[in-house]
Amino acid sequence: MTSVSTIYARKQIEHAEKIADKAPLYDLIGMSAEQLADPTVMVPVAAYFDLMEAIADSEFPDLTFHMKTCQSMRCDEFGAFGLAVKSAPTLRHGFQRIWRYVRLHNRVATFAAEEVGDQFRWSMKGPNINRMGSFLSSEAAMGTTLTLCRETTTQDLRPCHVQFMHERPGSIDALVAHFGCVPEFGAQSDALHFDIADFDRPSTIGDAGVWEFLITHLDQSIEDEPDPESSFEERVVEEIAKLLSGGVPQLSEVSKNLGLGARTFQRRLSERGHSFQSLTDEARRKLAQQLIGSSSYSFSEIAFLTGFSEQSAFSRAFKRWSGQTPKAYRGSLREGHGIEASPAE
Repeated sequence: MTSVSTIYARKQIEHAEKIADKAPLYDLIGMSAEQLADPTVMVPVAAYFDLMEAIADSEFPDLTFHMKTCQSMRCDEFGAFGLAVKSAPTLRHGFQRIWRYVRLHNRVATFAAEEVGDQFRWSMKGPNINRMGSFLSSEAAMGTTLTLCRETTTQDLRPCHVQFMHERPGSIDALVAHFGCVPEFGAQSDALHFDIADFDRPSTIGDAGVWEFLITHLDQSIEDEPDPESSFEERVVEEIAKLLSGGVPQLSEVSKNLGLGARTFQRRLSERGHSFQSLTDEARRKLAQQLIGSSSYSFSEIAFLTGFSEQSAFSRAFKRWSGQTPKAYRGSLREGHGIEASPAE
C-alpha cells in the first residue's frame, strides 16, 4: 500500500488555518490526533490526497498551507533519516546516500540524485494521478526537501530551477516565495536543480563522524528488519504499485529503483518462491482494492491507475482476484459501512 508518514498529515492539518473545526479532517484520514503524533504510523496515500484537497478547498485560489507546512519542517522530526541529512558534510554527501532511505517515511514516490552538467538534480517519481491532492503532495515533498537543505546550509539557498509534471490551477505565489524562483509546470519530472558549487560547499552543522554512524543505522533499518522475507516482497509490491499508472513496469525498472541488479533481483524472488509476474499481479490487486475502498475514483480511472489499458480487462482481472466485480466489491464495502452507492456507479 502506498503511504506517507503521519508527520505530513499532522502538519498539514495544523496549517489549515481557515478550517476552525479540525475534526472532519481527522475523519478524512481515519485517525485521531494522538495517532498522528506517532511518526512511524503511515497514512494511505488516497486518504492523504483527500486531506490535501479538503484544506485546499478552504483556501482556493490562494493556496499557502502546504508551503507553510514545508517551512515548519525540521531535520530532527524525521528520526535517523533527518539527522543523517543534518550531519552530512556537504549536500552532495547527503543526497548521494540518503535517497535509499526516503522510503522510511514516504512510500508513494521514488527519488534519485544525479549530476547533470554544472547542476545537481534531485528528482521524484510517483504515480501519475491527475488530482489536486497529488499535485500539492508533490509540491510539498519538494518544498520540504529544500527546507531541510536550508537547515544544513543557509536560509538563502535557492535552487536554479524547480519543475513539476503537473499543471495546477490557483495562485502559485506561495511556491515562488518558498523556492525563490518561478517553477516550471508540465515538465518531464518533478525535480529541484542546484548549482554544483552549492552542493559541494561544507555544511555549517555537518559532522562526518555522526553522519557515518547514522548512515550505518539507516542501513540496518532497511536490511535487518524483523521479517526480511516478507519485507523484501512488500518492498517489491510497493515499488510496482508506484509505477503502475504508467503501465506495467519492466523488471529492470523495479530492480533499479530497489538498488539491485536484475539478476540479483530475480534470484531473490526465486529464493522466496515468487516470480516478477506474481508480485505484479499482487500489486495490482492490492492497489485496486485500496482505490475502490478508499477513494471516489471511477472504475475506468482505477483501471488506468493499476496499469490496464481497458476497463473491461481490469474488471475481468478484479473478478479473478476477489470473486466479485469492482461494482459489487465497492457495494459490499459500502453496505458494511452504511454508505449509499453513487448513482454514477
